[in-house]
Amino acid sequence: MSHQKTLLATAIVCAMASGPALALTDAQELEQLKRQLGTLLERVDQLETKTQNAEARARAAETKAETMSSARAPAVVSSGNDKIRVSVSGHVNRALLVVDDGEESELYHVDNDSSSTRLRVIGEGDVSPELTVGTAIEVQLESNSTASVSQDNEAVSGDSVSDRRLEVYFDHDRLGKVWMGKGWTASEDSSEMDLSGTALVGYSSTADIAGGIKFRNGAGNLSTTRVGDVFLNLDGLGRKNRLRYDTPSMAGVKLAASAVEDSAWDTALTYAAEYSQGTVAAAVAYSDQESNDGQVNGSASFLHNSGVSVTLAAGERDSESLDPNFVYGKLGYQNRWFDAGKTAFSADYHVANHAQERSDKAKSVGVQMVQNVDNWATELYVGYRNYDLERAGENLDEVDAVIAGARIKF
Repeated sequence: MSHQKTLLATAIVCAMASGPALALTDAQELEQLKRQLGTLLERVDQLETKTQNAEARARAAETKAETMSSARAPAVVSSGNDKIRVSVSGHVNRALLVVDDGEESELYHVDNDSSSTRLRVIGEGDVSPELTVGTAIEVQLESNSTASVSQDNEAVSGDSVSDRRLEVYFDHDRLGKVWMGKGWTASEDSSEMDLSGTALVGYSSTADIAGGIKFRNGAGNLSTTRVGDVFLNLDGLGRKNRLRYDTPSMAGVKLAASAVEDSAWDTALTYAAEYSQGTVAAAVAYSDQESNDGQVNGSASFLHNSGVSVTLAAGERDSESLDPNFVYGKLGYQNRWFDAGKTAFSADYHVANHAQERSDKAKSVGVQMVQNVDNWATELYVGYRNYDLERAGENLDEVDAVIAGARIKF
């Protein structure tokens, strides 16, 4: 800008010099030209100052944008071996639980066992375009789990860290997947296919939100029977040490089988597909272990494009002393009423028989709501559930539980 100002002044002086001789000898006109030149130079100075200020603001804005962009950039997780890529993920799930056991009401600060707080590390490497080798370490960290807190144990002590997955696997596009170590058995989750969007606060394992709570007898005294003892969903063999094989998906169908510790084994058939009317997920499983003569269980869920969902689950175990069974049903609806994310509602009903004693009949009714907040990777939820246990020779009070909390993923 200073160079432009010098050129402007030079041009004006040249114009004055090239004018008629009469103009140069006229003192009044010369003075007027000097004033005009001064005014023009002053305006040039003002323009230069404004330009410098604008450039400074632009640089400041650019620096701020770069800082914000850097702050939002995902952190890089580096591996100790450059042949393996590593990812870290997990979530924290905390809630408030209010329980009325027919005699008194109590507030508990809990970790929701429907989806416990956890941390996982996954390492994977590509052996070839078709084969991936991987490893998984996942631990659960619960303080006051809903599966443990009770009327006489409001603050659970002891080690709250436990392993969920410690395994290696080999995944081939055409040949299937082999898992070895502690993790999901083939039948795990086979009773829990659920597309309602509310499984976080209510699904076929209805005991999860208040499993440690004890029933009171007719005299108002605590019994030894907990909610989690009688509200079963017979979900296969769970997570154990095993050798597992999964076939590749064929038109949405997968077959899995596993040889499990303590001479147990299981197999499961799963199906998942999208149709013009909606989405389907289903599973059926058989498991066998030394403590029983076999178990059959399964579930299916359908989510219509309208947002309406229907979920069903059932199972039965054949054993020498007891033959527990259960039936579960849920009706749900989800929609995106808010920009934040989908809102899901549901109501369900669960019946479990012969879980602890031959005469046991446990019934539960629940309603749930989950609000997704996509930009926060957060789910806010609230749920109500009633637990009713009928047992021959005992008059047990019903239990009412309300839970409200949040799960934040990372």
